[in-house]
Amino acid sequence: MILYTPMPLEEVLDETEENRGEYLEIPYNNGIIEIELTSASTAKVARLRSSNINDYLDPRLQPGAEIRIQWMMD
Repeated sequence: MILYTPMPLEEVLDETEENRGEYLEIPYNNGIIEIELTSASTAKVARLRSSNINDYLDPRLQPGAEIRIQWMMD
């Protein structure tokens, strides 16, 4: 991939591994949702990895969407 931009490379590639927040992967129907915790009971969707194309059309799973989470202890 070639990227043509007048911006400095440091600004374009600012989202490096050390700048990323703490993410958790949780299983979902046909794949995995990567979330970033915002509180003890809510999280923000960071990324969706699924084998079902319809999951990508679900507005509840779009990056940036807030979801409620429940912790289950074994």
